[in-house]
Amino acid sequence: MGPEPDQPPARVLGGRYALGRAIGTGASGTVYAADDLDLGRHVAVKVLHEALAGDPVFVEKLAEEARIAAGLQHPNIITVYDWGVDGSAYLVTEYLAGGSLRSILDSGRILSHSQALVVGLDVCRALDHAHQMGVVHRDLKPANLLFSQDGHLKVSDFGLASALAETSRTDIFVEGIVGTARFASPEQAKGQPLDGRSDVYALALVLVESVTGHLPFVEDTLVGTLRARRRRDVPVPASMGPLGPAVVQAGVADPNHRPTAAEFGRLLLDASPGLSRPEPLPLVGPGEIGAAPLSGEVPVVPKTKAPTEPRPEKVVGPNRRAPWALVAALMAVGAILGGAALWQESQETTARVPLLVGADEGDAAVRIVEAGWLVEPRYERRDGTREGQVLATDPAFGAELEEGGTVVLVVSLGSTRVAVPTGLVGLSLPEATRLLEAADLTAGTVAEVHDDEVDVGIVLQVAAVAAEMPRGTGVDLIVSAGAAPRIVPVGLVEGAADEAVSALTALGLEPTLVEAHDEFIEAGAVVSLDPAPDEEVPFGSSIEVTVSIGPMPRPVPDVVGRELAAAEARLAAAGFRVIEVEGLADDREGGTIAAQTPAAGEDASPAERVVLVLEGAEPQEEQETSADTE
Repeated sequence: MGPEPDQPPARVLGGRYALGRAIGTGASGTVYAADDLDLGRHVAVKVLHEALAGDPVFVEKLAEEARIAAGLQHPNIITVYDWGVDGSAYLVTEYLAGGSLRSILDSGRILSHSQALVVGLDVCRALDHAHQMGVVHRDLKPANLLFSQDGHLKVSDFGLASALAETSRTDIFVEGIVGTARFASPEQAKGQPLDGRSDVYALALVLVESVTGHLPFVEDTLVGTLRARRRRDVPVPASMGPLGPAVVQAGVADPNHRPTAAEFGRLLLDASPGLSRPEPLPLVGPGEIGAAPLSGEVPVVPKTKAPTEPRPEKVVGPNRRAPWALVAALMAVGAILGGAALWQESQETTARVPLLVGADEGDAAVRIVEAGWLVEPRYERRDGTREGQVLATDPAFGAELEEGGTVVLVVSLGSTRVAVPTGLVGLSLPEATRLLEAADLTAGTVAEVHDDEVDVGIVLQVAAVAAEMPRGTGVDLIVSAGAAPRIVPVGLVEGAADEAVSALTALGLEPTLVEAHDEFIEAGAVVSLDPAPDEEVPFGSSIEVTVSIGPMPRPVPDVVGRELAAAEARLAAAGFRVIEVEGLADDREGGTIAAQTPAAGEDASPAERVVLVLEGAEPQEEQETSADTE
């Protein structure tokens, strides 16, 4: 059936994706069920704020993050198909019909310990894969944990938080960090660089809310929520049951004491023996439009145009803009309060600027906003300083400033940047290190990768994140570890020697043939390999191939004058198994041996034929001579 007469035509993005009904909404945009007109498949399209499409920095970052997310191929990570800009920036992913964990919790349901364990294990697997690929989610929350119709969990929105941090729009900045405010780690609340352990902390909070229906550390304001996280471990109630010990470790404030995603998964798995079989999840299905904003997650911020600010040089590096996202959010909170002091207990109209030089940008910004002032960041490069370090303030330390005034933070973008040398690939590690040091850089992490064609210690790849890097920083290198070790093949013993030689040579090994007698393996076949099959050996190793030349020769027993049965038994006992008897068939059972070939005492291989001539029978040689005479 076609659409209703009064139904507007579907919006088509990129000439390809026909949008259907809205199935989800959030701070960054709206998710629609859609049809891919080119491939004829059902997809989900996340349409971001229209204002983002006009920000070239964001668009560039979105493209980069979309490519990275598309490379995260894992059963528990949602597949990213495409991205683009058509009036609005958008992302195209696979469509999951089971809804999100957020929709389950918002329906008033909570998860059993067994159900939460399954959710936690699936998320740990997804995070472990992403973290090994160098990708941190930064915005893990129930709304980003989606389910297929059969309850299979997949994590969505990898890279979107990083892309949103690149926009210059203050109002979008605020919305871009609201999800992380509710599930932010302590280091995220302080604007510090993040690694995968920040996602582990967020997952600990998700599991607490999933089992108890309540989330700790949520205050009435965004600033309050962030401040509550800064130095406190996640309080884990007794109702978490067997999951409690694992969640306690994942929720410690110090990231250095937290487990990795893989370790968190193992800790959760340790709790499984005491749990019952999980019931199917109470899936709600897609369609979360109109859900009430969550405290600390979606603040009401007017869409005012951001003031014009200096745009610093774009730097490729961890979290340069993330602290400013925090600053922007705090500025917006200050705007909501009409310029009044953020903390009502402070009744003074003026205060002195605290000592902020040397502090982190995020910490300094929080202290300024808490004092009732606005923040204006300015960035510059200075050798010998770290990125995000406060270099100076205006007004300076100790100056009096009225409530609602502005403090300029001069923040370091790190050392001046120098070009990463070209031509490092193909050099030895010491040569590449000298070239980097001559350019005021150093060799960073050196990883080894096996390569059959390149000698040990030769640079295979330069893992620099940009053509220019801050002076004195390390450039990661990948060097050859030489050819990978080989496994001696199985299945060659008792096979033809030439086939064994071909197989070993194809693996880059050096076969050496050695001959040996063998009672049971036919001549020309492989008796043994040294090193033995299934052993690991270095590339190019010599493999000794022992080849059978048949059984060891031995004297032929004297059986002349013996009865046929006794003669055959004696020959068999000596190892001679190929026996031919000449004589009349009627006399075979009781005949006596008149002659034998080879003669008694002559050395012969047991594989050779022994001819026995019965009495009265003409030897084969005499028969042939008689025939020749005739």
